[in-house]
Amino acid sequence: MIPAALVAAAAVKLAPMAEPFVVTDATSLARWEFDKAPSLVEWRTPAQYPPEAGMPGYGWPSRIEDYKVDGALAERLAERPGLEAHWFIREPIAGRAAEVARELGSYTDSIPFLLFRPRPQPFRWWNPLDWFGDDKAPLVVYLPGNGEQGTDLAKQFRQTGVIDRVLDGAFQDEHRAWLLVPMPPARGNVNIPHGYPVEPRAPLITLYDDLVLKVVELSRTDAEAAPPIDERRIYLTGLGSGGTMAVAMSFDHPGRYAATAVAWSRPYHQPVLHPDAPGNWWFGFEEKVYADVVAAHRDFYEKFWGKFRADAERFGGAFELRTYSKGEHAWWWDVMWESDEFWAWCFGKKSNGELEVGK
Repeated sequence: MIPAALVAAAAVKLAPMAEPFVVTDATSLARWEFDKAPSLVEWRTPAQYPPEAGMPGYGWPSRIEDYKVDGALAERLAERPGLEAHWFIREPIAGRAAEVARELGSYTDSIPFLLFRPRPQPFRWWNPLDWFGDDKAPLVVYLPGNGEQGTDLAKQFRQTGVIDRVLDGAFQDEHRAWLLVPMPPARGNVNIPHGYPVEPRAPLITLYDDLVLKVVELSRTDAEAAPPIDERRIYLTGLGSGGTMAVAMSFDHPGRYAATAVAWSRPYHQPVLHPDAPGNWWFGFEEKVYADVVAAHRDFYEKFWGKFRADAERFGGAFELRTYSKGEHAWWWDVMWESDEFWAWCFGKKSNGELEVGK
């Protein structure tokens, strides 16, 4: 918690001719933190708000093209009917952020992705929901980790926990949903410890955001092939560094994503949540390793997760931190993604369906 004296001093420095900012309640302090606290970290410069028209991450000009399917990829897709392979190609962007990304080797305007479209629900004359209900379906966005980077989509099947779970017939019967799996560019995830690409609206993060919006747009124009996506029910999940980028997407766009539920990941910086759209958060960790880390850095973790939970819950969001053991599974995170409780929690959350909540 930031002392009121520090808040007032910062306000005077920012606007010397204005009256000092006085914290009157927790919500006022939270808004101050959301607007100003990120600037206290050297590399994290707050993004301009409101964004300019056409800003990356808000529907930057782009197109979708087919991906050449052969060899191992053709075999993997044949095993999973309905899963498609495409390219997402965005118009180039400029500026210092793009220059830094190029220097780090993680800048790109094009990424391949996998897409699954659920079947339309047959009309049932006897069901009142089919007469008066909403035919839209949720979208699950899965961001893979360091082991699945580049342009060879066959590598995306190294980790199939989310893919196979969402495509499962019984799952689709209960949770009819779209699935989007972007493929990070080579070296795209490796610079997270240096503050990139999770700085506000970094090029790679905005590339993912623009892809999500493009798929939502696609679902509206292709309603006969699949139900349109419900903008209030877009769910982010990811593994490791991919999970960190999913968290960054939620921080960049409060109110856009209904829930962010990740495995083996945490925010790179101290979370600062928007009091009007705190979000819904689920963090999964390996039981023994997490216990060992917490034991070595208990004070940090208690303060870090304690503040995150307190802010999320007091402003109306949700926060879950769970630990798992792999048991007979190859990976512990598959235990999380196979859990009915996990998916029921996710699909029980909704956003306000806006691109971003105003500050």
